[in-house]
Amino acid sequence: SKATVSVLNCIAAHLHTPLKQHTMSWDGYVSNMTEQQKVSQAALLGIDGSVWAQSPEFPLTAEEAVGIAGAMGEVSGEYFRANGCVVGGVKYLTLRFDGEEGLYYGKKGASGICIARSVTGLVLGVYGEGMTAGDCNVCVEGMKDYLVASGY
Repeated sequence: SKATVSVLNCIAAHLHTPLKQHTMSWDGYVSNMTEQQKVSQAALLGIDGSVWAQSPEFPLTAEEAVGIAGAMGEVSGEYFRANGCVVGGVKYLTLRFDGEEGLYYGKKGASGICIARSVTGLVLGVYGEGMTAGDCNVCVEGMKDYLVASGY
């Protein structure tokens, strides 16, 4: 299907890159996401809020990362419904949160954000003008699926 092809295109560059067992660089995963032009900014976080990698122009602060991680750990979604999601001082309106699936979708004007939770981390993608929510979601969720399949 078209969605499957998009997911594979989003992560294809890393399927042929062997991962070193003791040193892990997450920067390549973030670069891969932004190079596909389906997200303008991307980040990978630990479920504890630690920042594994983020694109250079992504204004995510350490405090925001910890807050997002905490909110993604809630099944109820109360935090996101009450406060939205704040990244770089920009507050995204919560469109949908599924605590069981570990998915968050937010919007602010022509831009938006998708967050997907894997076993040990969070994948964040922001899309801007000229990009679509659907492409961003496919890219973020595809990267999350790839991480889960890789044990992360």
